[in-house]
Amino acid sequence: MIKIYSRMFVRSFFIQTLWNYERMQNIGFVFILKPFLDKVYLNEDKKKEALLRHTGHFNTHPYMSGVVVAIVASLEKKIAEDSVTDEKLPDVNNIKDTMAGPLAALGDLFFFGTLRPAISFISIFILIFFVKVLDSRFVDCGILIPFVFIVLYNVVHIVARYRLMFLGFKFGKESIFVLSSFKFLLTLTRRGGLIIAIATLVLHFSAFGLGLNGMFSDSNAQDAIVYGIVLVCSVFVASRFGVTFLFYTIILTCVLISYLGI
Repeated sequence: MIKIYSRMFVRSFFIQTLWNYERMQNIGFVFILKPFLDKVYLNEDKKKEALLRHTGHFNTHPYMSGVVVAIVASLEKKIAEDSVTDEKLPDVNNIKDTMAGPLAALGDLFFFGTLRPAISFISIFILIFFVKVLDSRFVDCGILIPFVFIVLYNVVHIVARYRLMFLGFKFGKESIFVLSSFKFLLTLTRRGGLIIAIATLVLHFSAFGLGLNGMFSDSNAQDAIVYGIVLVCSVFVASRFGVTFLFYTIILTCVLISYLGI
């Protein structure tokens, strides 16, 4: 079955390939599930029924879809082995619909709302560190920073996708209780992202300044004031609105500063 699981995992990257407005990810869901159904259903008529059973509406976060697919696969195996009665068949689609919404929200919040901004700040931090803190020969390495972001983000999200699908196969419907621990990882990533964002701001002003030379007679006093303001404001804003809000606020602020020529 390892070969089947691997094929399903690879196929999970194509869940939105035939996304449609009527039933959204339904074709992608069937595409992922088909190798498993081919394995467990020896009767072609029953396999056709199983395929048609999953052509209805389905939509969740693409990174979290593996959990649902794995749970459904476990249920389909029981149906194929006649360990589930016909009266219980609707439960398969009920489980899909019940899990799709919460997993979509969880995936958006963690991967797009927390992880991606956090890794963006890590990449910016590395860029500033290479260009302004280390020796000048590292300046040319700045072009590699976008690749650093791509590698870091995809390593985390690909490993998460694989582990989540494995979780669904291992625990079945009980996976939803195991996923409750995901909240701890979300909080940890969120806190880490805030720390990285604040550190990036401090390093940025330390390396580039704020264009306030001449306004203070003592440059050390200027630095202390600027860093203090940045830290206090960053912690306050981040604690109230989160790392995503802080990320886009910094981008808009930098655009405004550049436009004003500060």
